[in-house]
Amino acid sequence: MYQALYRKWRPRTFEEVVGQEPITTALKNEMLQGKPAHAFLLMGSRGTGKTTCAKLIAKAVNCLNPHDGSPCGECECCRGVDNGSLVDVVEIDAASNNGVDNIRDLREEAVFLPHVARYRVYIIDEAHMLSVGAVNALLKIMEEPPEHVIFILATTEVHKIPATIQSRCQRFDFKRIAPEVIRDRLLYIARQEGIDLSEEAAALIARIADGGMRDALSLLDLCWAHGSEISVQTVSEAAGLVGQDYLFEIAAAAAAGDFTGAMEAMERLAGQAVEYDRLCSQLIGHYRNLLVAATAKHPEQLIVCLPQTLEQYKKQAASSSPAVLMDAIRTLQDTQSAMTRTTSRRAEMELALLKLSDRRLSRSPEALLARIEELEAKLNRLLAEGVRLPSPESGGQEPAESAEPAEQPSPAQVTFAGMEPSPRPAPEKAPAAVEPMPEEQWQQILQRLGVINKMLAGALMGSHAYLRGQTVLV
Repeated sequence: MYQALYRKWRPRTFEEVVGQEPITTALKNEMLQGKPAHAFLLMGSRGTGKTTCAKLIAKAVNCLNPHDGSPCGECECCRGVDNGSLVDVVEIDAASNNGVDNIRDLREEAVFLPHVARYRVYIIDEAHMLSVGAVNALLKIMEEPPEHVIFILATTEVHKIPATIQSRCQRFDFKRIAPEVIRDRLLYIARQEGIDLSEEAAALIARIADGGMRDALSLLDLCWAHGSEISVQTVSEAAGLVGQDYLFEIAAAAAAGDFTGAMEAMERLAGQAVEYDRLCSQLIGHYRNLLVAATAKHPEQLIVCLPQTLEQYKKQAASSSPAVLMDAIRTLQDTQSAMTRTTSRRAEMELALLKLSDRRLSRSPEALLARIEELEAKLNRLLAEGVRLPSPESGGQEPAESAEPAEQPSPAQVTFAGMEPSPRPAPEKAPAAVEPMPEEQWQQILQRLGVINKMLAGALMGSHAYLRGQTVLV
């Protein structure tokens, strides 16, 4: 019977566990000294080696021929743990056996001596799923455990484990495995299995796995079903990913303000049955890489990709400011959150592309900062061309010949550079009606005001204007 790769290549010794060297070293030393703890708490994200190390501990404490703290893997106890036939090693899935009665049965069995092995080992997976009653029942036996009993708790959400349980365990935090470590492991397994796996495809699988070795091996197994030659295209099709060329195309169209081009690229992806939430997630990662390429001194240490792809990131990032990239990430994150509350994910994605293509539609702080940076760049270009701008003090008007002091305008009246001040209207018996000023006209006024007085323009950013006769109300 065929065995999945993640089961076939599960580490059989502590040395074979990759990416968790500090933990395996500490466990080996405990086994070598013959002083194992009575309870272990293994926490970390999925696929990082928690259950594997739990089984290695169970084998190491009961191994008949241990070698340098690691189990031999050949004796009766080691084989029994591997195939699940050793009755003294009990695996409990707390997700489905989380009741107080299950833990009470465990307490009744734990007092008896082991049948075959040296220790009776209880491996409780997903320990955070235990009910309150089950936790209280487990705490009772963990306070005064029998000498022949070892508890191993594995969890992905350690914050849900009560402090009274944590304080009685040796805690080991499993970190996410580095992408380059996963890539090298995949290439090694592929050579042993006779799989033609390219280095680029291995790197892509490692990036998709997000630090989980089991996820990486499962995806490699799926790609293998498509054929023995695995390329980047094979991995993308198997994982339902969007090709990087499409991501660069959408980002370039959005940067150029070409909403139609971005929509056409998305339509081609829709024809390939790409999910919109997956597209949104990948675009977030793409803009994150652009932001890293634009701001980090050594982006190659933070972006897992090929050298030529890194150059593409640098080239595209050079055409956008960090504020624009941050606004794009924020917009896509809001879209990703909105997709969980709507039945029309396509409409949400289209709105996101529209906002990316026209930053005036966004009211986020990052978008406003990007618009200010754009205005500053235009002002610098005007100054470089020798254009003389009116000073803020004069307001763009020539000083009056009369020595009489100028009449100060009221706070509700604003006079802009290049616009003749209107004469004061004659008193009217009834005040004129207040009408909203068109938004486009008000934005044009703010842009012209930003050339003269950026501080005042920034204070008026996001405001609305109204007209009452010939008076502007802000």
